[in-house]
Amino acid sequence: MSINLEGKKVLVTGGDSMVGGAICQSLQRQGARVDPCPHEECDLLDRVQFHERIWTVKPDYVIHAAGWNGGIEWNRRYPEAIYYKTSLMALNVLKSCVNSSVEKVVSIISSCAYPNGLIGAMKEDDFWNGLPNTSVECHGLSKRMLDAYSRQINREHGLMAVCAVLTNSYGPCDSFHPDKTKVVGALIRKFVEAKERGDKEVVCWGTGAPLREFMYSEDAGSALVEVLSKYDDPTKVINVGSGQEVSIKELTETISEVVGYEGNVVWDADKQDGQMRKLLDSSRFRDLLVEGWANHSLKYGIGVTVEWYKQNKEYADNKKVKA
Repeated sequence: MSINLEGKKVLVTGGDSMVGGAICQSLQRQGARVDPCPHEECDLLDRVQFHERIWTVKPDYVIHAAGWNGGIEWNRRYPEAIYYKTSLMALNVLKSCVNSSVEKVVSIISSCAYPNGLIGAMKEDDFWNGLPNTSVECHGLSKRMLDAYSRQINREHGLMAVCAVLTNSYGPCDSFHPDKTKVVGALIRKFVEAKERGDKEVVCWGTGAPLREFMYSEDAGSALVEVLSKYDDPTKVINVGSGQEVSIKELTETISEVVGYEGNVVWDADKQDGQMRKLLDSSRFRDLLVEGWANHSLKYGIGVTVEWYKQNKEYADNKKVKA
């Protein structure tokens, strides 16, 4: 049964982030009244603050999109802090929704929470069948907390608390700071700066062979609102992906073309490729969708993101993980 969001109050944690902002825009298009719950106004690490926010705003629904995470180097440097802060946010947000005005909570989990080494597309039944890759274990395990605690809340209190596993996303309003950005942002910055300097070559790590799935942030935002509206199974996470799988080499070529870089791309095969394939099986999510919902193409999404980045470069380059 689909929820009519017209006039409903929806609180979105992390509403000032790339994906959170896209969720807010999608909700507003459906007539919802949105509270983006910015970090500057409400510290999710303080349960009293968030509890007061819930009781002040009195939302009908909550989408939890916040977390304390960055790129691979950030994970390497601060694994304990990432695990503690992201887990604490999860517990505080979900606990505050119990016995309140909230009718349903959707929590967003990163695809890095899946076990390392799965063969083929990642299916929901495999979510707990092993540990995440060691490079992202701190973030992946802290996000799993959402699924575990959501089920316990539903069992004891009957609150509809569901979890969506989101694939790699990119788009405007992302951070392009080295500590925070992921592969799409890092490559866009690399090629934009190489063109500005007139570099004759750009060096990329690995062989370019690994396969990845990417989802434009606007598509991710509308997809997660679909989950809020239609998904009601607290016993199992639901994958949300684009189904658009490309190699890192293909991604690099697309970014280079969109940026207009005319130099050479050199692959440093001495650097590790990492996990060779990372694709979500989103067939259960596809079964939820209304006719007419579709992803934007990778080239379209990259084009919009590159233009936004060039116009907001100083801000994007200095947008860091918030302490």
